[in-house]
Amino acid sequence: SLENWGGATFDVTYRFLREDPWERLAKMREEVPDIPFQMLLRGANAVGYTAYPDNVVFKFCDFAVKHGMDVFRVFDSLNYVENMRLGIDAVGTAGGIVEGAICYSGDVSNPDKVKFTLDYYLDLTKQLVDL
Repeated sequence: SLENWGGATFDVTYRFLREDPWERLAKMREEVPDIPFQMLLRGANAVGYTAYPDNVVFKFCDFAVKHGMDVFRVFDSLNYVENMRLGIDAVGTAGGIVEGAICYSGDVSNPDKVKFTLDYYLDLTKQLVDL
């Protein structure tokens, strides 16, 4: 897949380039019809900087699929599964391909670390798989 959208690119396209991000995505799809497009989706924040109501995230994902987006890499910066669940459900309902992503920091091989351990990340992965 070709990662070409999501995160700050939506904001930059609109605010700084003064372009319509939806139109830009549709034009890219016309020029590149045979390669899946991939984007980053910030869970409940979609491509913004704050959490949005559920219906906004669902409509955003629906619009994105209709304009040519295929794969959505869904994450939450704090690994809060409930925020990720909203994005995952919205992408699935829209017919997109969901790729759950985990934010990683630390050193899982360091026995002095007590919070972000290998077990923490394994449990988080299981929670995502169970969604």
